[in-house]
Amino acid sequence: MSCAAAIAAEPVRFGCQARTFGEGIYKDEAAFLNVLRQIGEVGFEGIETNWKNLERYFDWPSDFAKILKDAHLKLIGAHMGGLPQPKLFADVERTAQFVKKTGGDCIVFSGSYPKPRPLPADTWSKMAEFMNEVGRICAKHGVRCLYHNHWVECEGDGMEQLCKLTDPKLVGFAFDTGHAVRAGKDPAAIIGMLGKRLGLIHFADASEQVQSVTKRPPLGEGSLKIPAVVEALRKTSFNQWIVLEEETTGTPGRPLAEKGLAIFRKSFQHPK
Repeated sequence: MSCAAAIAAEPVRFGCQARTFGEGIYKDEAAFLNVLRQIGEVGFEGIETNWKNLERYFDWPSDFAKILKDAHLKLIGAHMGGLPQPKLFADVERTAQFVKKTGGDCIVFSGSYPKPRPLPADTWSKMAEFMNEVGRICAKHGVRCLYHNHWVECEGDGMEQLCKLTDPKLVGFAFDTGHAVRAGKDPAAIIGMLGKRLGLIHFADASEQVQSVTKRPPLGEGSLKIPAVVEALRKTSFNQWIVLEEETTGTPGRPLAEKGLAIFRKSFQHPK
């Protein structure tokens, strides 16, 4: 089964997830703004961040838009997540409205699943139904809904099931290469399967020595076959965001960001 289809070839854009600098959620506003400014200074074009970092600006979207402009950044999107529960729809609605008002592209949503294995038989159908509704809310506000995988979806046929059961008009994918590698899957093959539904790439590494939700080796130091991923993206004429998401506890964020952007530019033969 393939979801692949060609799209017009245009240059990719490089972005950075704010958690690369150490935190998923920055409780201190000054710390978040410092990270945002550094992402711009390093040379990235866009920023993705947890929606909780943006919530403090929900009533002042024009102020945040100016912060982005001053940092020479575009808001790629807001990252959300959770179990497939209707109580999250109100937060999705508020976040989608803000993302649109500040010139952002998408809501990136990570699914959460019960810890016991094997997963219940209806796991993927329930998540797909939930994501279709998230997609409807996003579409109403003119932003794209992208499902973000961890390794759970890649251990079996979760990615294939979500691709099959979600509405392609409502739900795309933010594919994390590192989590796929951790699950023993070939990222290039999954990219080919997702095709035009691939709206964003979290370009991340993985290794057998470093495996946790919040820690993995820096890009280029694990087992990810970067050239194979780049070639797979070229075959699908991918022209969306390439996002660096480092989860390396204890390592200063700026050197990781600088190294990651250098790898991006070299791999995609990007100017600068």
